[in-house]
Amino acid sequence: MLLANLLTVQIYKKMNTINQMPDFMAMAEQLKKDLQSDAEMMGTDFIHNNFYTEGWHGSSFEPWQPKKISNSYQLLRVTNYLFNSIGVTESNPDRVVWEADAPYAQIHNEGGVLNIPITTRSRKYFWFMFYATGDEKWKGMALTKKQRFTVHMEKRQFMGDSEAFNQQWNDHVSNEILSQFKNHLNTL
Repeated sequence: MLLANLLTVQIYKKMNTINQMPDFMAMAEQLKKDLQSDAEMMGTDFIHNNFYTEGWHGSSFEPWQPKKISNSYQLLRVTNYLFNSIGVTESNPDRVVWEADAPYAQIHNEGGVLNIPITTRSRKYFWFMFYATGDEKWKGMALTKKQRFTVHMEKRQFMGDSEAFNQQWNDHVSNEILSQFKNHLNTL
């Protein structure tokens, strides 16, 4: 009789464990916290990857215009100042915002026209570079009658809305939700 009662109690405890309702609200809150930090990391990695691949991954891959002068360094990576200026400026469970705080980030990302004034100081620099390198282009820049140089910057987008990232993110969120439920089921 004692053994039967003991067996009944153990079976009852096991059934209670199996039939226990999970705390979905706590799971959802934890998931939101985890996904917020994941979004910050994945978004930053996505933007940095655009520098490595030298192109924009929007709906499809759009390579940047090649450099006019072939050097050993990658585009937009000579000093890495622009690359390192990218960071999260706002983060909450509903929204994550990245920003590049380099002063020239916008013109590289969107392209455009720059009007650079030629000053006495810049002419001195052009003469200095001519004497240092012997390159005639510096002499021409120092002697020019122009008051400003107009430079057309090619669009080399590295951040913005991306269908490729959105798809990556949706897949990641789905996988995280499924793994949370699988982990919960494994604890029973």
